[in-house]
Amino acid sequence: MHRFFKYSITSENIEAYEQIFENANIFDCHTHIGVDKDKHYLTAEMLVKSMKDSNVNKAVIFPFNGLTDSYSNFRKANEVILKASARHPEKFIPFFRLDPHKEWKKEFNLRVRQGFRGIKLHPRSQNFPITFSKALDIYDACQQNNLVLLIHAGFGIESAAEDLLSISRSFSDLGIIVGHSGFLDLENVITKLGGRKNIFFDTSTLRIFDLFELLKKVNYRKISFGSDIPYYDIDLALEGLVDSAIMVSKPVQQIRAILGENISRWFD
Repeated sequence: MHRFFKYSITSENIEAYEQIFENANIFDCHTHIGVDKDKHYLTAEMLVKSMKDSNVNKAVIFPFNGLTDSYSNFRKANEVILKASARHPEKFIPFFRLDPHKEWKKEFNLRVRQGFRGIKLHPRSQNFPITFSKALDIYDACQQNNLVLLIHAGFGIESAAEDLLSISRSFSDLGIIVGHSGFLDLENVITKLGGRKNIFFDTSTLRIFDLFELLKKVNYRKISFGSDIPYYDIDLALEGLVDSAIMVSKPVQQIRAILGENISRWFD
């Protein structure tokens, strides 16, 4: 049994839990390593322990909005990710981070050569609109190099749907993970992006009623589990997602796909 059963187990759902987590491939698509300006931090070893405790097999890792990059373009923070993924290649899928306002091509090309699989961009922290011209150049470079884009669409991004639709159309071969599923504009994001083949919805930090809406209205193949650790607990994120999926009558195989099988296909 999964260890969070102690919080949510009932006689009605014990069988479903057992089927969902039996040899499940759980993939957390939203985790951080390093130190943030707000003092949150997480080491590779701390994340590995949390993953082991929660039976998570793999995780996408990327830098925080760190203290050490006043002049460089996340060079030191990206190095932390490189070293973590080298120590735990079976556990981590490395993403690097950039600030579109700064010169980014040298850092981008270095990380591509080193085998990074994607990039995390944060429009609120780096203060740029999703359709910012310099960000469009990064999206294009990602598409050309077969990198996945994870873009923050949570707090601070109140009307993301139109901009996300625009880049999804303009870069139709670019895999885009919508961080936090654009929950401040969730209804519009679902309506405009739910049918886009290059879009994944990341469940990290979604409230229960938002999870209900996402699970009811979006094809399960386009939803992927994310925790946002250390800003949220992996077990609680799993518990909320699985309980919500059971309550909206998602079949066991669909829930297992959301927990890891869906996103794994992008990194095979």
